[in-house]
Amino acid sequence: MNLVNIVNEFVVDDMQKSIAFYQENLGFAIELTEEDNEPYSWVQMKCGETRIMLETYVSTCQEILGFPSKMETTNLLKFKFKNTREELKEFYNVLKEKHVEFFMEIKETDYGMTEFGILDPDKNKIVISS
Repeated sequence: MNLVNIVNEFVVDDMQKSIAFYQENLGFAIELTEEDNEPYSWVQMKCGETRIMLETYVSTCQEILGFPSKMETTNLLKFKFKNTREELKEFYNVLKEKHVEFFMEIKETDYGMTEFGILDPDKNKIVISS
């Protein structure tokens, strides 16, 4: 078996709100979804070569029998950007001005990265790193 890719899938409550969050704040665009079927129950979004999927909780429960109740996660998804520290700090400030919710303020790490953490509309934890 040959692994070709990992696509993270987020289970979301409000698809339109989640799509807007990833488009407006992180530069993702819809790559795939159901044809002519809005509101969407799932979308695949792409930014550069990075892909994520969003699927509604209702659709996920229909697809996966016995899917658990939605709860807060302790998992982290890290988005690594190819930017300078100064550019990342500017991006941090832009997200602050947009009132994006943060769970970790910007910091320099022991391993030489600059990082901060944001929450998407469903409280998924995303670390922005450069």
